[in-house]
Amino acid sequence: MTPEELLTEADRCVKCGLCLPECPTYRLLAHEADSPRGRISLMQALAAGEIDPGTGIEIHLDRCLGCRSCETACPSGVRYGLLLDASRNLIARRKPGGSGLRWLLTLLAEPRRLALVSRIYRPFRRGKIARWASTLLPRCYKRLPALGRQLAGTPALPAGLYPADQPKGRLVQLFTGCVASQVDQPLIDAGLALLRRLGYAVEIPQTQCCCGAMHRHNGAEEQAERYCETNRKQTAKSRAQALITLASACELELCEQQASNLPVVGITDLLLTQLDGGIPSLKPYPGRVAVHLPCSCHGDGGIALLQKIPQAEIIPLAENGLCCGAAGSYLLTQPELSRRLGRAKIEQLLASRADILITSNTGCALQFRQLLEEAGLDTRVMHPAELIHRQWPG
Repeated sequence: MTPEELLTEADRCVKCGLCLPECPTYRLLAHEADSPRGRISLMQALAAGEIDPGTGIEIHLDRCLGCRSCETACPSGVRYGLLLDASRNLIARRKPGGSGLRWLLTLLAEPRRLALVSRIYRPFRRGKIARWASTLLPRCYKRLPALGRQLAGTPALPAGLYPADQPKGRLVQLFTGCVASQVDQPLIDAGLALLRRLGYAVEIPQTQCCCGAMHRHNGAEEQAERYCETNRKQTAKSRAQALITLASACELELCEQQASNLPVVGITDLLLTQLDGGIPSLKPYPGRVAVHLPCSCHGDGGIALLQKIPQAEIIPLAENGLCCGAAGSYLLTQPELSRRLGRAKIEQLLASRADILITSNTGCALQFRQLLEEAGLDTRVMHPAELIHRQWPG
């Protein structure tokens, strides 16, 4: 989006304020510059050359979660997400050179680098390495050790072709993601096992890479496009019928950017279709299951699927329309705001009296696990597919 295109789109905002109650940061800070219409005014001034990066605009844009809740409330249909991405990219181009955030994005997008962090995070928390990290990444450093505790410490699932348990001539690709490959290995294992049991051969390509969402939403548009093009090329070579995603954020990015030559299908939707088709009954679960709805998820978060589990009481988490504070890299770059938003969700979880929390987004799962650990709570955080796998007959 050029500055001129940005101004044209931003001019559709009439500053009516209907978006204000939907904005998590405005509700938290009550500051006009931290509201959608306030940020759009700043974006307009930036695109018009009336203000420069470094004059305070970055503080308010960086505080934005990018949850896009304001879009559903906007009577003019302003595409706020596009405006935010374009403005961050404009700032990045006007401030050339490396940054701690770009280094962090490069780290998170490469499973092998994440695996290295999982091996060294303990010494990382002390001595010279810690002092170096706190200088380079002063805001996000305090949550990096907590992230390190969630890293797998085991090799990611190797690329290759995994045959179906009972072959039915169906082939799908599994999009394992970058962060998920190191922090959500049980989810990948569960997804793979379920697909194979349903008669799908599963392909995990060697050339599969990050979906690019974190880069796009942090101003690194060119890198995001390179990832998209890599994924387009590798899906174009496949004989698979669909690309199956595990994380809702990856699914949204792949769909919106048309980064796949295969139909993109979330595993929750696929499982719901299959279970409606006569799969044997799942094992009962006599407990309460709260379902968190990620900002990147436009469905029901897996509620309809989980209702297939006998005896389980499936309840939406209160205030599901508000972001949990994870928001991709936000939990690292804005740790205090992220924690405040996340702790409100933990209070709602406690009020629900649920013993399992379901979320379909990897970043949200990271956020909840960290905050539950800090609170000394043992509530399990799972993806819908993990719970279905656990309750699968046999």
